[in-house]
Amino acid sequence: MDAQRHVGGLVERREVVGSGTGLARAGRGAREVLGGRAPVEQVEQAAQACPELAVWRSSGARATTTEGSTRARECRHRAAPAAAPVAALRDADAVLRAIVRRGTGYGGSVAARGSPSPDSAAPLPIGELLAHTFGSAVARLPQEAQDAMLLLAVLGTRPLAGTEAALRAHGLSYESLEAAEAAGLVVEEQDGYAFRHPLVRSAVYHGATPVRRRRAHHAIARSLQGATAPALEQYAWHLAASGAEPDEHVASLLENAASGAPDTLAYPLASRLYERAARFTPAGQRKAERLLCAARASQAAGSLDEAAAILDRSLEHAEQLGTRLDIRQLRCYLDVQRGQPTRSRELLRDAVDEAEKVDPALAAVMLGGIALTELAVGDLTAARGTSAAAMELADSTRQTLLPVRLLRTLVLLLGGDADAGRSLLRELAGPLASPDPAFPYPLSGVGGLCHLAAEELDEAHGLLDRAAYTARASSAVGLLSHLLCTLAVVEFWRGRWSPSLAHADEAVRLAEATGRLIEVPRGLAALARTEAALNREADCRRHAAQAMEWAASTELPMDAARARGALGLLELGLGRFEEAVHRLEEVRAFSRTHGRGDGLYLTWAADLADAYVHLHMTAEAREVLDVLEYEAGRGHRPVTAGAAARCRGLLEPDAAERHMRRSLALLAERPVPFERGRTEFAWGEQLRRQGRRSEARRLLERALATFERLGASGWAARVAAELHAAGGTEVRPERAPLERLTPQEMQVALVVGRGLTNHEVAERLFLSVKTVEFHLSNVYRKLDGVHRRAQLVRLLAQASEVSAV
Repeated sequence: MDAQRHVGGLVERREVVGSGTGLARAGRGAREVLGGRAPVEQVEQAAQACPELAVWRSSGARATTTEGSTRARECRHRAAPAAAPVAALRDADAVLRAIVRRGTGYGGSVAARGSPSPDSAAPLPIGELLAHTFGSAVARLPQEAQDAMLLLAVLGTRPLAGTEAALRAHGLSYESLEAAEAAGLVVEEQDGYAFRHPLVRSAVYHGATPVRRRRAHHAIARSLQGATAPALEQYAWHLAASGAEPDEHVASLLENAASGAPDTLAYPLASRLYERAARFTPAGQRKAERLLCAARASQAAGSLDEAAAILDRSLEHAEQLGTRLDIRQLRCYLDVQRGQPTRSRELLRDAVDEAEKVDPALAAVMLGGIALTELAVGDLTAARGTSAAAMELADSTRQTLLPVRLLRTLVLLLGGDADAGRSLLRELAGPLASPDPAFPYPLSGVGGLCHLAAEELDEAHGLLDRAAYTARASSAVGLLSHLLCTLAVVEFWRGRWSPSLAHADEAVRLAEATGRLIEVPRGLAALARTEAALNREADCRRHAAQAMEWAASTELPMDAARARGALGLLELGLGRFEEAVHRLEEVRAFSRTHGRGDGLYLTWAADLADAYVHLHMTAEAREVLDVLEYEAGRGHRPVTAGAAARCRGLLEPDAAERHMRRSLALLAERPVPFERGRTEFAWGEQLRRQGRRSEARRLLERALATFERLGASGWAARVAAELHAAGGTEVRPERAPLERLTPQEMQVALVVGRGLTNHEVAERLFLSVKTVEFHLSNVYRKLDGVHRRAQLVRLLAQASEVSAV
């Protein structure tokens, strides 16, 4: 199974397919299909798991053994039969189909967005067996056919607009390829000729002498002069491969193309264009600046290792202290994303001291980054001081400095003057509408957290949803996982639990695939909380345990606390109040230690007070109520205030009606159906015990309907028991149809609901079109009466309206 997964991962990362460079190594058997990185035992396991790989087992799968090497040498010395290329391609295709059918996961499609495109990189050399097979076939062709095939090989895996011009420049034409077509090496397509298989391209390219390859690249570069992105990248690559010297005109063209608007240029392409620009730039400061831009774009694209490697090259050429500090800053943020916040924070502090002497604005931004790191680990006390120092520096520069002001806003909303924080947030609405996605840390995500802390759920959803849509369109994978983690939390509070699960699930898979480890425990904790509310006990416990394990390895104790809070909510919904208290008291201890109170991101107080009340621990419940009422008093926070009023109503039965009415009125200001249901349940429970059964039934029936609609089965069971005791008849409304979908099916449905085609959905979700079609067919099968896109759009709109009721 490990070998099978390894093969699938190679396929998805385009190491096996995509540009064809992985299968080009298949001449040495299945081990070369595995990129030469898997032991022979893994190859045998993969072959047993994939029957189609039997062709490689029976024809030299162990090409690395003595016997296999001998057979390879013998093969080089005998002529290949005419049918050998076709047979070899058929065998290679069998391997490809076997691997692709079993290749799953996110890593590949995501990584492919940040890797060189098939037509802007040379194919890797192929194995000896296939090199000999295809080389013999090519050698038997007329010289003009060989020349034409070399031009095709240089152009890439698919013919471009410049193919015919390049052929003409060499006195050739498409007719020159007829002999290659007859030999089964190329096929005629609607817009010209293409290689029958990427293996053939590899054989032709590496079979030519270096001089012939450089001449071919030069001819292609001439034919592409005047191109725009993405063909401009190919122009630059061909020019570089032809041995061209540094050229500022070419570098400027590439840089201008790379700096295009994110909605028209994907960040992986922007990174490659900046790198090409640096290739044509002489050593020195300008080269360092272009490489730094490439690293920023690569980070936004989710390619952290690539970004780090580019930064190392940039540092070699940086002559100015400001540029060197920028490089250090970005390198620290990369380390934070990889799960090393403590070390990165100390390195940033060292850099701040240097930056303050030469560039106070940069120093202020660095301090803002430190504050964000402190918030990520949950240390609000430290973040208060750091963000205040950053604001003081920013004010001295008389610049807006959105990152600094945004971090200060978040700190105020989480644990300071929330009214001042809300005022700052309103001032930043304009800049937040179009922040730079390539900025080292996610400004839109921080803005979403600000709205969440201010309990402005619709505003948080609007900002995060727009930012996620833009990130998908520009392949800003590095930003997307952060946005989806926060969006999952917002959707939980808004009662849209199916989208919440879908966003959190995708965030985790994206974060793991791109190495953005800091987002993994965030997404897992979000998953666990929604699953707790849905009473999916096994899933909740599994994801909470994973979140705590990841949080320990990435130095993120707050996400471990969030996972424990999810377990507390699970126990509360199941009526296991002692267990709930145990889990939630751990969260309370973390909150106290790090100067935090209670909020919608790290929430515990209302749940703990509820558990204390049911255990008749009145004094303890009143202590927690003090925390809730303090938090509710920091500005207008209707969700927290509504929860506080509910808890006070539970503690003061004689005044319960007044407090419960106030709770419902406050909660009506925000789309929080689960919280309203909890207040109706708590009030109905009290009325039933006071003997006011008729009034109790009305409230309990409303609470039951809400919990059933949300899918909160544990809570619904508790309400049903109370309703039965109050003399009511349990009426269970039909479950929401969207709950039948898996998280991936839900994510596909949500993007389809935007009116996109399957191809566009595949691009946005970094999946293959086939995978999208598979999930969409499951969506239609599971949703009764939904067979077309228009019907799905209507159902999603209705579900959104119902969740706000």
